[in-house]
Amino acid sequence: MSRQRLVDRVDLGIQRPLTLISAPAGFGKSVLVDSWAESYRGPALVRRIAPATDGEPADLLKSVHQVLRADDRQTLVLVVDCGDRMITAEFGRDLDRLLRGYAGRFRVILLTRYDPPLPLHQYRLADAIAEIQAEDLAFTTDEVAALTRAFGLNLTGDQLADLHARTGGWPVGLVFAAMNLAGKSDPGRAIREFRGDTGNVAAYLMAEVLDSQPPELRKFLLRTSLVDVVTPGLAEVLTAHRCDLRSLQFLARGNSFIQPVAGTTDGYSYLALFREFLRAEVLYEEPALVPSLHSAAAAWFARNGQPLEAMHHAVTAGDWRQAARYLVANPDTVAVLIGRRRRQASALLAGFPDEFEGPEPAIARAVLALAEFDVARGTSELRRSDAAVARSDAQDAALVIGMLRAVCATLRPATAADLDGVLATEGRLGTVVPGSPAFHPEARLLIIGCKGRILLRRGDFPAAASAFEDGIALAEDTGADEVLTEFLGLAALAEAIRGRLRRTGELVARATALTAPGTPPGLPRSTLVAAAWMHTDRGEPAAAEELLHRVEDAADSRPDSLIVRAACALVLARQLRARGDVQPAIDELRAARDELRGHGGWFDQALVHEESNLRTGEPVVGQPPAVDDPLDTQVNSWLVQAAEAVRAGNKARGDLYLERALRLAAPEQLRRPFAEAPAVLRQLLEPTGEAARHHAWLRTPSDREPGRAAERHGRSRDQLVITSALTGKEQEVLGYLADLLTTEEIADTMFVSVNTVRSHVRSILRKLGASRRNEAVRRAWELGLLPAQPEN
Repeated sequence: MSRQRLVDRVDLGIQRPLTLISAPAGFGKSVLVDSWAESYRGPALVRRIAPATDGEPADLLKSVHQVLRADDRQTLVLVVDCGDRMITAEFGRDLDRLLRGYAGRFRVILLTRYDPPLPLHQYRLADAIAEIQAEDLAFTTDEVAALTRAFGLNLTGDQLADLHARTGGWPVGLVFAAMNLAGKSDPGRAIREFRGDTGNVAAYLMAEVLDSQPPELRKFLLRTSLVDVVTPGLAEVLTAHRCDLRSLQFLARGNSFIQPVAGTTDGYSYLALFREFLRAEVLYEEPALVPSLHSAAAAWFARNGQPLEAMHHAVTAGDWRQAARYLVANPDTVAVLIGRRRRQASALLAGFPDEFEGPEPAIARAVLALAEFDVARGTSELRRSDAAVARSDAQDAALVIGMLRAVCATLRPATAADLDGVLATEGRLGTVVPGSPAFHPEARLLIIGCKGRILLRRGDFPAAASAFEDGIALAEDTGADEVLTEFLGLAALAEAIRGRLRRTGELVARATALTAPGTPPGLPRSTLVAAAWMHTDRGEPAAAEELLHRVEDAADSRPDSLIVRAACALVLARQLRARGDVQPAIDELRAARDELRGHGGWFDQALVHEESNLRTGEPVVGQPPAVDDPLDTQVNSWLVQAAEAVRAGNKARGDLYLERALRLAAPEQLRRPFAEAPAVLRQLLEPTGEAARHHAWLRTPSDREPGRAAERHGRSRDQLVITSALTGKEQEVLGYLADLLTTEEIADTMFVSVNTVRSHVRSILRKLGASRRNEAVRRAWELGLLPAQPEN
C-alpha cells in the first residue's frame, strides 16, 4: 500500500544531496522508493542500482560520469539499494566524492539496514541530508486500520491499538499478523496470542535478520534478549564482552530491531516480536546456559537497586531461595502489596515451593498469601519466619516481617498491639535519611497506608487524616499516582466524617483531577462516598444520590472495602431518612453490620448509633460535646441541649445553645443536623425565622433549581463545581448581598464594622471570580450556594 506521507518526505529529501532510508528488514524501504518512483514527475533522471561486491566503485563512477557529462543540464537521482549488505568503505568514499563533485546535479537515495561509511555528521551540519528511519517507516494506527481492511478484516479501535502495540508498527509483522487473523472468530485473542517465535514471523526473522549477523553480534542479540531493557553494564554481564553506550547506539541504527527506551539515558529494548524470537532461539541453541544468564542478570539488577527485576530473573533461573533473599534485602519490594501491583506479586511468586525452610522463604510465601488476601496463611507463614529468624542471624528480615504484619492488620480486626507494631515499624523506616541509598519510599507508603487505615477503623479521624496527608505528600514526591489517589480518597473520607467538609471538597477535587474519565482504575469508592457524605451533610441530596449511584461501578481496594461499605450505608440511610423512608434506612444499616461482622471498629458503633437515632427520631448524643468529636456530633449535642432548654421553658438558654450549634456548623455549611433537629426546634429554624436570616448559609438549595439555573446559563450540572472556599461569615454576607442589603445594613445586622463587611465582600468576589456584587450573587446561584434565584 502506498503511504503518501512517506512519499512526500522522499520528494522533499531529493532536494538535498543525500536521502538516507535506514531501517531493519521488513520496514518497507524498497516499497517506499518504488511508490515514490511511480509518482515522481520531476525533471531528474532516476537510476537504480544494487551494488555488487566486486568492481562497484569503478562501475558507479563510470555510470555517473556518462550520464552527467552527456548533458551538463541533466540532474541524476541514483537509488542505491543495499539490500542486506553494508557498502564498503571504498564505495562510501567514492559516493561522497561524487556528491561533492556534482553538487546540485547528483543526488542519492541510499537504502540500507546499517549506517553507511559516509561522513554523516558533516552532511547533517550542512543540512545536506534527509533521513527516514525505522520509527518513520513504522505504520501508524490509521495505516494499520487501512492495511487490515485491505485483508478484509474489520477490527475495533481497541483491537487496532493492541495490534499496533504488539507489532510496534513493523510492516512485515503487520502483514503476517493480518494473514494470521484471517478467518479467526476472536480477533482480540488472536492478536494477544500472535508471537514472534513461531510460524512465518520466526522464519522471516531467522532468514532475513539473525542468519545475516556476524557471530559476535549474533551472540550479543541472543543473550541480551533475556532482559526487557538492555543497558551497557547489563550487556557486559550477559555477553562477557565490553559494551559501552556507543555500541548500543550503533546497534539501534543497524539491523537489530532495538530502540532507545523513552525516559532513560542508556536503556534500549528489542521489538517485542523480535525479542520473543531471540528468546526462543537462545533456549534452543544454548539451553544449559540460559539459567546462568538469568542468575547473572538477577545479581546485576540487585546490585543496581532493582530488586523486583532481580527476583523475576532469579525465579526464571529456578533459584527460589535467592529470589526470596532479594525480596527481604530491600523492603521496597513489599510494595508489590499496594493496589493493582498485587497481581505482580502473585505472578512473580506463584508456585513458591513449600519445602524451603528459613526466614526468607517463609516471608516470600507470606507475601504471596497476602497478595491473594489470605490472611490466615499469611499469618501462619509470618509465625514460621519468626521462628526461623530466632534460629538465625537474619535480623534484617525483622523490618519486612513488621511491614507484613501491618498489612495483616488492615485485613482483620486490628488491636492496640497491632497499631503499636505499625508505629514501631514506621519508626524504623523513619530513621533512614531521605535521599540515601537505604531510603525506602515505597515501603514508607505501604506502612503509612496501613497506619491510616487502622486509625480510620478505630475512629481516630484526626490522626488518620494526618497519616494520609503524610502519605499524599510522599506519593506526590515519588510519583506514585495510584497510591496518591487512594490516599486522597481515604483522607477525604476521614475529613468528611470529622465534619471538615471544605477540606473534603478540596481532597475530592484533587483526586478527580488526577483521574481521567473512563480510564482505569478511576476514582476509588472512598472518594465517591466521601463526596456523597459531604453533599448529604450540606443538604444537597441530588448530588449525593448521583455519587452513590456511581459507587457500585467504582474501583475498590480490598483493605478499604468494609469501612467504605459502612460509610456508604451511613450516607444512604441518611438519604432515606430525609425522604421519610425510615425502615429501608434501618435495613441498609443492618445489612452493612452483617457484612462487617464486628470487623469495622468505630464503624460498627456508628451503624448501631445511626439505627438508634432512626428509631427515636431524634439524635442521641452525650453532653457536653468534646472538641475531638466529629462536627455533627458536637452540633447535635448543642441542639439536644437547646431542645431540652426550650422544653424546660428556658427559651433564652435554648437560643444560646442553638446559636452555638449554628456557629459551629457555619464554616462547613453543615446543614443536616438542623434538618434532623428535635421537633421543638423546628419552628426556630424555619426559613423565614430569625436564625435563617442571620445564617443565610442555612437555607438549603433546592435540588431542582440549581439545575434550572445551570440550564439558564447554558451549562450542565456536571460542569458546575460547588466551591468549598467560603468561610461561614463570607457565606452569611453572601446571603445578605442576595437580599440586596447595603454594606451598612449588613454591618448593623451582623454587629460588625463596615470595613469588616467590605473585607468579606472583597474576599467573596475573589473566590467566586466575580468583579461586582451582583455577578457574585449570580455565580452563587449557579453553584447552589444560595437558594434558587427568583423567577422574573
